[in-house]
Amino acid sequence: MASTTVIKTTIEPYVCHWLAAQYPGHIFKERDIFGFKYDAVSEDGSIVGEILCNRPKTRTGNENTGGVRKALQNVSGLKQSPGNCKKIMVFTDVEFMELIRRRASRFGIESISMMVCKLPPKLESLLTDMLDRASREQRAAGE
Repeated sequence: MASTTVIKTTIEPYVCHWLAAQYPGHIFKERDIFGFKYDAVSEDGSIVGEILCNRPKTRTGNENTGGVRKALQNVSGLKQSPGNCKKIMVFTDVEFMELIRRRASRFGIESISMMVCKLPPKLESLLTDMLDRASREQRAAGE
């Protein structure tokens, strides 16, 4: 199976650093809080977030149903966090963000801020290569 370690070891730390620039005075790290494990939590717990590195479509052009399912689970987890904390979803793909915004709108997502972190070319290439490898392996397993 294709290793997605690059997301946890390279992409998510970059996005957490980017978030710190968006919310000055905060440092973000993955941690458990409010009964959930979030990808990005500020040191004081006032901001909780999820980082999504999916694409809207598979290599064959179909909707990325697995990515959508995971994102909707993230929406549910964020909605269950206390009302006084800021809830965010950070996407690395603007089209995937738009897809999730449409799909999740029926759940009442007004309390969740959705934003895009544009990756630098080197990280974008690294992520694309990893997602392509995972996609090829999934297709091969399904044939």
